Amino acid sequence: MGNAYSRDNEAWRKKLESLAGRLSDEDFLRPAGDHGWTVGGVLAHMAFYDYRVLAILERWKTSAIGPSPHDTDIINDAMKPLFNAVRPAELRRIVVEAARAVDVAIDGLDPGFLARIDKEGTEVRLSRAHHREHHLGQIEKALSAR
Repeated sequence: MGNAYSRDNEAWRKKLESLAGRLSDEDFLRPAGDHGWTVGGVLAHMAFYDYRVLAILERWKTSAIGPSPHDTDIINDAMKPLFNAVRPAELRRIVVEAARAVDVAIDGLDPGFLARIDKEGTEVRLSRAHHREHHLGQIEKALSAR
């Protein structure tokens, strides 16, 4: 089906899949930016937010579209130790699985439902491409420092 988000989401998902496939186990442990993040932690963070969008879309299919506020900084700080602890083999699978699942869900949205989300679902970003682009750049920078 597809929609305005599909092409960019797919392009950045493919870059994510490529990166996840070429990382060594040691690469997952490399520092990625400031504040104690690792490459693996950043990938787990990406998967978490893809799964969050997927869960919200599922909820909205059976209830009213509405805000889903959250304190991003608190969530990220609280989850960082868990994100950084995910084993590389599991993380390779999870990050790709999450990206594919959310992209399929977004691609398959009914145009009317999508229009309602764009208008009423202000706390949800269906453009997963922007999040992926930002964090893949962060990871590439970390890897180039090796």
